[in-house]
Amino acid sequence: MAAALSRRQAFCAGRVSRSQTVVVRAATWQKATSKSALSAAGGKQVVEMGGAKVLVVETDGEVYAVSNKCSHLGLPLVGKTAMFQGQVSNKCIVCPAHNTAFDLATGEVKGEWCPKFPTLPLVGKIGDKKPLPTYQSRVDEAGNIEVYV
Repeated sequence: MAAALSRRQAFCAGRVSRSQTVVVRAATWQKATSKSALSAAGGKQVVEMGGAKVLVVETDGEVYAVSNKCSHLGLPLVGKTAMFQGQVSNKCIVCPAHNTAFDLATGEVKGEWCPKFPTLPLVGKIGDKKPLPTYQSRVDEAGNIEVYV
């Protein structure tokens, strides 16, 4: 019969940390903005939801919600300065820092990964090609945009 480690033994063995806390929360539909506010913002609006910055975008009559953090370097896709204003094109958001285009519906990379960055010998592009996190979104009858976070 195998003996189980006590919590103290596991802590001392480095398997459990007293400072580690696992927080489990259920995702829910939350109001992010409204169609009128999104239109007034030029079709792109960053909202704080569930501890994350979510970019809500309307293009071609569809509403999308994606992480506002680029999956490459974690820089904002839409920020407070003119330098960080990702452009929407062909149902993609284009990162202003390195020109990678992310599909707004799936988060997948469209085209070249990091076209502004050089390809380095043996390393290639800095960082692996990663999709952008996406969220489900919907518009209710009153024109409120809700995001599932």
